[in-house]
Amino acid sequence: MSSGLLAPWLVGLVVATAAPAVDAHPWALRTHAVPDASAGPPSAAPEARTGPPSDPEVPTADELEVAAVDVRLEVVRGGEHLPGGKRVPRSGGAVVGEATYTLSRPARAGETLLLLNFAEALEREPTQLDEVAIGTYLDGPFRRGRLDVREHTGAAAVRQVGSRRDVEVKLSEGTETVTLEYTVEVPRRYWPFGCSRRRCSLSGAVAPLPSVPARGGSQVQADARVVAPARWTVDARFAAVPTWSPGHVPTDSEAKALGRDELVVATSAVGAAEVAYPEVFWGPRWKRARETHRGVQIEVLHTYWRPGDQVPDERKLQLYRDIPGHALRIAREAIDVATIVGLEPPPDSKLLVVQGPLRAEVAQAHPAAVLLSDQFLQVSPGRRFQGFHQAPAARATLDAIAYGAYVGRHDPSTDLWLYDATATALLDVWRARRAQGDEFASDILRRITFVPMVDNFLYTGQATFAQSYFRGSEDMLPLRLHPLLFSHPLPTGRRIHEKMVDLMTPAQREAFYEKMARERSADPVVAAEAAYGRSLGWFFDQWLGPYPAVDYSVEKVDSAPLPDGRWRHTITIRRAGERPAIEPVQVLATERGGQRHYLVWNGSPESGTNIEVSPGTGSIDHVFTLETQNRLRSVMVDPRARLLEEPQGRRRNVDPLYNNRSPPSFRFVYTGFGFEVSASEFLAGKTPATRFQAVSGRVLFEMSRRRDLRSIGHLQLHRDREAAAAVGGGASFWFGEKVNRRRRRGRVRLFSEVHSLTSRGLDQSAGVRFAQSLSIIDDTRKFSLWPDRGHRLSFGLYAAETIRTDVPVADHRHSLTLSGSWVHIWPLAHQHTLASRVELTMMVPLAGRPEFRSLVRAGGVDGLGAYGGNELFGRGVALAQLEYRHMFWSNFNINLVHLFWLRGIGGTLFTGVASVSSCDTLRGWFGRETWYGQVGYGVTAFLQLLGVTPQFVRFDVAVPLARRRTTCLDESLPDYLGTIQGLEPGEYQLPRIGVNLTFLQPF
Repeated sequence: MSSGLLAPWLVGLVVATAAPAVDAHPWALRTHAVPDASAGPPSAAPEARTGPPSDPEVPTADELEVAAVDVRLEVVRGGEHLPGGKRVPRSGGAVVGEATYTLSRPARAGETLLLLNFAEALEREPTQLDEVAIGTYLDGPFRRGRLDVREHTGAAAVRQVGSRRDVEVKLSEGTETVTLEYTVEVPRRYWPFGCSRRRCSLSGAVAPLPSVPARGGSQVQADARVVAPARWTVDARFAAVPTWSPGHVPTDSEAKALGRDELVVATSAVGAAEVAYPEVFWGPRWKRARETHRGVQIEVLHTYWRPGDQVPDERKLQLYRDIPGHALRIAREAIDVATIVGLEPPPDSKLLVVQGPLRAEVAQAHPAAVLLSDQFLQVSPGRRFQGFHQAPAARATLDAIAYGAYVGRHDPSTDLWLYDATATALLDVWRARRAQGDEFASDILRRITFVPMVDNFLYTGQATFAQSYFRGSEDMLPLRLHPLLFSHPLPTGRRIHEKMVDLMTPAQREAFYEKMARERSADPVVAAEAAYGRSLGWFFDQWLGPYPAVDYSVEKVDSAPLPDGRWRHTITIRRAGERPAIEPVQVLATERGGQRHYLVWNGSPESGTNIEVSPGTGSIDHVFTLETQNRLRSVMVDPRARLLEEPQGRRRNVDPLYNNRSPPSFRFVYTGFGFEVSASEFLAGKTPATRFQAVSGRVLFEMSRRRDLRSIGHLQLHRDREAAAAVGGGASFWFGEKVNRRRRRGRVRLFSEVHSLTSRGLDQSAGVRFAQSLSIIDDTRKFSLWPDRGHRLSFGLYAAETIRTDVPVADHRHSLTLSGSWVHIWPLAHQHTLASRVELTMMVPLAGRPEFRSLVRAGGVDGLGAYGGNELFGRGVALAQLEYRHMFWSNFNINLVHLFWLRGIGGTLFTGVASVSSCDTLRGWFGRETWYGQVGYGVTAFLQLLGVTPQFVRFDVAVPLARRRTTCLDESLPDYLGTIQGLEPGEYQLPRIGVNLTFLQPF
């Protein structure tokens, strides 16, 4: 097999996939084709680097480092006791360890080692995230992991420092080895470090990790550190069964003590002896699938039995996928791609894939193993949807192979981005061999945004594995909870590769990767500069550190007609930010006839200058001049969504992508269908008309300028027990800070409706009602389907004018209703919340006598659900409700015919009281005879639509605590409910319980 990077036939694949296709987005191939502002910097001889020192060489022997780590572990399972007698929580785990660190040379007096503590990397509950994102990290009440160093030998002093409690070891003269005795407490948490579903992972917390200073751009903090690789050996045993070790057949007595548990240890990378840290897993015995491919021993540890139909004969619509079959296939393909490009693993290398409760990512690469989520491939069975999960798994596998190829050959900071950049480049080759397109959720789901949760998902990104569904040049890590990333701000290699895609031609990138594959110890910065033909110090200084906070916008578009009928356009693009980001920016200008023009600004503040000389500061404008046959329909910055933007200046409460298009595009989407049946009222009704009154429905639409967080228009079509048909429209004007990417916390809502009133309801007259409402709302809940914190405070004014159309004399009715409510979610523990609601509503008649349809209702789905919607009326209603919401079971993986995945079952214990005034006056309100109450219980199903967007279904049963005969508008209730059905007095009976089905939280 060729040792070069690519066979000639494969070069075309890399050009077609690693670089954007010409017909789809030809700007990429034209970036350096013209010598104006749209082109890259002019060619120049390579200059001395002014950016950060890359220090690619392995540190010299004079630098003190850890050469080897020998670890002995005793694993204490949940429910067992530590040596001191402390009981380990049943949902967690612990290890008692002894680690001996062998130094690269004898220590000098006063020298120190800083060993990183990944066990305590997550220092506090990440409440800054929304409920969906938090749910990908925590599987129970937050409990911080803990590492305690108990004893030490060979060190002058040992202490734990900083908020993370890293281990600082002060060395004595001549010290060659240091031994630490320690205990690690593993909390209940999703992997990579934690215990969930009885499966535990010790990734990065096997022992305190050797480290060196992080080296990157000028924005990297001086105290940032990266994990340094070493040769690791691990002897791990269960504390309860110390005579048994992994890989040996247990005796009968050992098997009895082990139960169904096993211990898995991995200490080496694919083809390399040095690793940043080893892997240790334990839990119920994994099922295994093994295969040898090109001399590499592939082993997949999976959690479920393989189905009868397996890869490659797997049926598309079978309920459960052949997980190990797909993992083995991806591993084979990754090894093939690596071999073709000259990064083939050595013979007898081992590639370990372990499936477990990983939720932050579909798959995650670690030095000694690839972690695969237990929800892998739990999406729609369509090939394009499956690709959302297969591509991350392929990248993680390529990461593991590339890590083994480069680890220890450069400074650890350089290896950190180099191996992942190579894997990201090879992922394009893997996609090409798979004939899998460069598709993301917005490409596939844009035609079904009429599904409300799909539209919401595309806007907010609130979903498990959200990173896998959206295009971009950056790994979005809400928490850097990975042993290779938690202690510094350096990027993953994806950023470096994608920025090279923007900067270099395909041939230049091929030359760079070919050089690094052929000479793995070469300096990658020098290789990149040689391929590019000029200095790249500015490039690595800028991108090896925190991502620069910038916001791009279409600032101005001026168009003028030319004498020949053509048009000349001046397009001004602005980049705002305190720290400049020099990156190519694509601009798409579209004519009214549909002709597209791709323009590129190379990021330089001045046309034709070397961007290393003058990067610019603050806000910078760039002007394009374009001539077209027709007027422009639109101008759009970054149509391929390759840039990462943040709003700048005082206005940080907007979507940074809103100003990327001129004019903003308009959206009109279906946002919901509500269908409510009061089952108890429906069954109690004796006539079709009465039963039909128990059914309500609505169709909701929304319109706005896309990504505009300032205003949204609403359209509603509905019917209810009062109106045979109704149509309404209005607008919401948003203000305040962003709660999520979809909305801000405050809004003013204006709405108008026209109702065609039925004569078959409690009011025996038809008519037309015109209604106008004004609401002011402050809502801090991040995810309203199952919020665990936040509040909603609202005040409303509702005016109604009823024109009665079937009475001989004009008898119109006018009323005004005022309301205020406060909803608050009180977190008690993980997946246990207390939700409270207090609401006060008053109706004031302005002209004419009140009607039933103008009074305030206290029953029904929106009030006390134990009572019917036609049961409790008054001019004023004061309502207080309390719900205890909790989860029974989570972590379900139940496939409901591929449309939904059931993830959890919860419950709600609720109660509520209401004081209802009389129908004629507010006098006597809150008197003894005005109080009503309920108690009930609801069952909640937490679902995922297509395995992507969260869904919610709730079924409630409630019992009324008080019932009275009342007189309202000269009618006796509930007898009047029977009278309008043609029943004799006393014949009609109210339902004894209330039953309701909803698809949203009631409040």
